[in-house]
Amino acid sequence: MTIEDISKFLNTHNGRDKVIRTLSYTTKLAASLVSSKETVRKLETISGQLSACRTVLRLFDDIPMLNYTLTYGWGKEEPDKLSRVIGVLTNIADQLYFPLEHVAWASDHKLVSTRSAPWWTACTACWSLSLYLSLAKALRCMCVLQQHKSCLKGIDTDVNSVVTRQLLAQQRHQLLIALRCIGDLAQAVNWLPDGFLWAGKLEKWHCGVLGTVTSIISLYQAYQKIIIDQKSK
Repeated sequence: MTIEDISKFLNTHNGRDKVIRTLSYTTKLAASLVSSKETVRKLETISGQLSACRTVLRLFDDIPMLNYTLTYGWGKEEPDKLSRVIGVLTNIADQLYFPLEHVAWASDHKLVSTRSAPWWTACTACWSLSLYLSLAKALRCMCVLQQHKSCLKGIDTDVNSVVTRQLLAQQRHQLLIALRCIGDLAQAVNWLPDGFLWAGKLEKWHCGVLGTVTSIISLYQAYQKIIIDQKSK
């Protein structure tokens, strides 16, 4: 990856958000591992400000998300009906997330006269649901890809060998999505009200590790996409 590739990546909203997220979680993890109170304070300040930056940037995500939802429609490009249903439900959860978070953010900054806690709980619930559905979709896609691979067994041709490698690469991609969803879902549930599953039971370093790992996976997938785009040119 050249400096030009990095520049192009950082010039995109999605790319910059991934980098900010990674830095936010790595500093959160570092803060949970050091012993100096002053260093902890500084690292937590950096992590908190980076997280707040992402929240502000998401104020402008409603229209892009709506455009994606309308473009996706009923998911005609999905491999089967179950994947289409999951995709539509995921988009609904994602679409609801943004206005709920906006109200919570506005309430925190005294822009609206309402308690922020219920709104944060609602948007976290939408995030959790979206992650759960995305996990289900990734696992379903892996099963469908495995079925396609099974159909090619016993057929020894160069074309089938290429197709098998492509299917394997897609399975690995879906596996990374599943791992990322599991890590983020563990965090999302932790931020829900106490008493629900493991809500409130994770330590700061747990969240730091989970967030750092899922962020690195996300960056790696973005890097892979850049490599694929370069090869296709």
